[in-house]
Amino acid sequence: MPVIMLSSESRFVSIVDGYKKFLFILLILALPSVGCRAQYDDDYLSYDDFYQGLAPYGQWIQDPEYGYVWSPSEDASFRPYYTNGHWVMTEFGNTWVSEYPWGWACFHYGRWTYDAYYGWLWIPGNYWGPAWVSWRVGETFYGWAPLGPDYKDGMSLTSYKCPGDWWVFIPPRYIYSDHYYAYWSGPRDNKKNIKNTRIIGNTFEHGGVVYHTGPHAAQVRQVTGNPVQVFKVRNSKNQVTRIHNDEVRMFRPAEIRQMARVNPKETAPAEFSVAPKPLRAPMEVGSGAGSLPPFRVKVNEEKKANAVTPGTNINQVAEPQKQTKRSNNPYEWDVSRHVKQDVAPEPKPRQAPAAPSKPAAAPRQRARPPARQQQPRESVPQRESTPAPGRSQGGR
Repeated sequence: MPVIMLSSESRFVSIVDGYKKFLFILLILALPSVGCRAQYDDDYLSYDDFYQGLAPYGQWIQDPEYGYVWSPSEDASFRPYYTNGHWVMTEFGNTWVSEYPWGWACFHYGRWTYDAYYGWLWIPGNYWGPAWVSWRVGETFYGWAPLGPDYKDGMSLTSYKCPGDWWVFIPPRYIYSDHYYAYWSGPRDNKKNIKNTRIIGNTFEHGGVVYHTGPHAAQVRQVTGNPVQVFKVRNSKNQVTRIHNDEVRMFRPAEIRQMARVNPKETAPAEFSVAPKPLRAPMEVGSGAGSLPPFRVKVNEEKKANAVTPGTNINQVAEPQKQTKRSNNPYEWDVSRHVKQDVAPEPKPRQAPAAPSKPAAAPRQRARPPARQQQPRESVPQRESTPAPGRSQGGR
């Protein structure tokens, strides 16, 4: 059998070709890992971030229809898009700025619903929005209400209906006031206000997601006669939403991706309770306004029963019980009593520039000291004209 002898040059070429093939295989193996990393970019979160981030502020409930829903640990006056927040105009439209530490999630993703047994519940969603609410307008009112689970993305608001007492109606000039809640007469007038208003169909599309923006800045300006400041939304790693100069800084991932349901432990909250009663269709708040729903009462009783009395366990200190005075709650009067509050006319937000006039009055009060310097001059003639010593001598 003939033996084929390879030259040194042919050997070198074969070695180079083999090395190229080896590098090509390594490159192919590396491509899937690059794709996996892209799925966990900083612009995206998973539902697990909801489960962990909201756990300290409420309870997760497993419902057979809606999956895991969240019940906030708030008092009886709580109402989504009403308590602890206010509206501002941004490039995305009317945007809800919440003061709750969990507001970045529950007012910009998902839907809200109300059940007489559970109270207000939040259902997680995937896409960010300035606020997931429906809007109405009339001659004397702007109105908004949270979107419920029956609303689907891209659905027309004219074909969507929510319970009547979910709506909040206030005069247009107070839409951006910090004290807007003082001008809602309560849900008792909602039926009349709904009849006398119409749906606002303004929308804005960004990244394939359609938002309902409510009234445009020009429309608010035309109705109120006041200028409307348009803030810019800026992403922040801080989950507490705040306003800085002309910016609204909020934690705003582009999308919340639901984790694959391969491993149930990866898609469930660390602690949750199975719903003792299935959630019903969205209900009116009705007589439940102003009182804790049965589920929240049960949760509070369980917490109280499991609380540690100070001194009974040296390794654990019981937290003091929080007692909220009802009279100090600015949101409670209209929700619980359904009585219109007698409020003095506001222009408090508009009269804010008048505040510097108070320091201007201070120099007038400081101008009084020269009058005190004249007192010694008046005392001199008093000493010269006092004949008391002469009278006393004359008396002698």
